Amino acid sequence: MFRKIKARLLNDNTIIEVDPTTLQNHPDLTPKRDERMLVLMEQATRGELPLFFGAVPLGLILPFDLDYRPDLHPVGKQLIDLAFQEGSEGKLHHIIVYPRGLWFVSSDDYAYLLAAIRGRADYVPCWILGRPDNDLVKDVQGPIAVAEIPKFFGLVE
Repeated sequence: MFRKIKARLLNDNTIIEVDPTTLQNHPDLTPKRDERMLVLMEQATRGELPLFFGAVPLGLILPFDLDYRPDLHPVGKQLIDLAFQEGSEGKLHHIIVYPRGLWFVSSDDYAYLLAAIRGRADYVPCWILGRPDNDLVKDVQGPIAVAEIPKFFGLVE
C-alpha cells in the first residue's frame, strides 16, 4: 500500500493529498524517460555517487528530451508560468542535472528550465549528480551528505 503524497493545485496553490496509484501520464506532458538519470539518482541515494550543488550557466544545460514541449500544452504552460513567477519573486528551484562532457543534462525539471530560459537567467541553481568538471560552474558545494539526498530529490518532506 502506498502512502498518500502531497500535491499543489496550479489554479489556487491548494495542497491536497493524492494516492499515487491514481496518477496517470498525459502523452503531451510526459517527456522521454532518461534511464541514465534514474540510475545516477539511485546511485546517489545509496552513497555510490556524490551529489553537489552548483550554479550552472544556463547555456550549458541541455534538456534530455529535445522534442518535449510542455509550453505547447495549457497545463504545461501554466506550470512554466508559475515557475517563472516564483523565480521572479526570488523563489528559485534547483534543477537536477548530470554532467555530459562540459554540458549538463536535465531530464525532469523542464518547467523550471523553460522558466529560466524565459527569464534569461545567467545561472541556474542545480543539484549535480557527480563531480562537475567545468570551471564555469560557480559556488560548487559538496559532496552533500547522503542522508540529505532523498530530501533534495523530493522523496521525503
